[in-house]
Amino acid sequence: MSGTEKFFFLGAVTLAALMMSQAPQDSAAPASNMAVITPDNTPAGDDITPAPTILTISPSNTGYLDRLSACPGLSTARAADVGPDLQVVDFKPFVLAAGTVRLASAPVGGGCFSSAFGMRNGRLHKGVDYYSDSPVPVYSAAAGRVRSRSYRSDYGNMLVIEHGNGVYTRYAHLESFAGPDVGDLVSSGDLLGIMGNTAGYTIPRHLHFEVLTGTWKPRLGSFALTPADVMALPAAED
Repeated sequence: MSGTEKFFFLGAVTLAALMMSQAPQDSAAPASNMAVITPDNTPAGDDITPAPTILTISPSNTGYLDRLSACPGLSTARAADVGPDLQVVDFKPFVLAAGTVRLASAPVGGGCFSSAFGMRNGRLHKGVDYYSDSPVPVYSAAAGRVRSRSYRSDYGNMLVIEHGNGVYTRYAHLESFAGPDVGDLVSSGDLLGIMGNTAGYTIPRHLHFEVLTGTWKPRLGSFALTPADVMALPAAED
């Protein structure tokens, strides 16, 4: 079986694995042809403590979640916009970045909201995290072009997509990548990879998702961009 066939076989069984609540423990090591970048002072800053129990939303076949629950036992469950049933109140499945780019807020096939955007221990957590105890798919939040696909010890397997009008999205800690590589065009909802726990330190399985705006710089690349809280962006019209 070729590498491509193996990946799509994994994608086919992922959703079944989620529904049966079976959580494989192995994670893929970075491919030998991925760029290994020395960490700088811009770590993802993800929580490293998973929820004791998981409320998992049924897998999406559309490339995003249309409703969102906070993970029980974590800080997101105590937020003002989370109800007693752990549902995120007034969750916006699609938002507008830079006033023009329509993005899915939770571009995953299942899981719960485990970490919010904002300051943590004196540093900015530059994205939001979605946790799942099973390896669910990760999708493109909008159409665009893959600008970066690499491994870093802080972000693990990481992919950045440029969506136009100075808007980018970052997907970190992927267990494995799907087909899209640097320079490839993707559509909204295209499969990018599988949620994982890749990094140079121990973390739970989750997607660290960032919305970034600004101008890509030759030396700093995506780290020259300004992070935005996807949950604070205005809702996109249907």
